[in-house]
Amino acid sequence: MEEVSPQEVDIQTTGAGSGGDEIEFPVDNNTYNLLQTLASKLEALDAYRVYLDDADGDTAQLYRDLAQQDLDHAQRVLDELRRALAQG
Repeated sequence: MEEVSPQEVDIQTTGAGSGGDEIEFPVDNNTYNLLQTLASKLEALDAYRVYLDDADGDTAQLYRDLAQQDLDHAQRVLDELRRALAQG
């Protein structure tokens, strides 16, 4: 299935009086990508927390390491997202 960026979607409103209005996305493609990346990192962190409850030994350490890496990555993405939003 081909992924479509928000900027490529042409949604037409329907119903009486729509006049073919398009719905515009409030963020550019770069900002959208940063938002999606941050959401993915946060979901991974949540999953590691759950998996860590069932893990022991080396597996527990693996999840701790992965969580720390994703936490660092999430912070970098968040910093970049803030910069992108400040530029408007």
